[in-house]
Amino acid sequence: MLADPQTITIAATPYTLPRVGADLNAGTFRTVDGMYTESISHAYAKRVRRTARLDYKVLSPDVMDSSVNTPYSSSVYLVMDNPTVGITRAVQGNIVNGFLAYLTASSNLVIGKILDGES
Repeated sequence: MLADPQTITIAATPYTLPRVGADLNAGTFRTVDGMYTESISHAYAKRVRRTARLDYKVLSPDVMDSSVNTPYSSSVYLVMDNPTVGITRAVQGNIVNGFLAYLTASSNLVIGKILDGES
């Protein structure tokens, strides 16, 4: 079980997310203001699928009527889909770490390119 609370740093600001839900194969963490929610889940079948998800919610002025606040949301997921045998946890971890490093390396700005619609 993951530690309670979890801390996520976004744009140099740390956010503390206490556990708000737990199940046999899932856990949910949320900031007190409900702005950030982290969900971790595991599905076991012919393959093992592990999902880490971060949701962000905010109220912002409506683009058509600035006197009205409208809820907006954004999400980011990492899904790790693996066979039950044949690939070790260490290899899986190395693949995840390599992919995250590739996406976040400032030298090639892949995240920015993807957010700009490049493929």
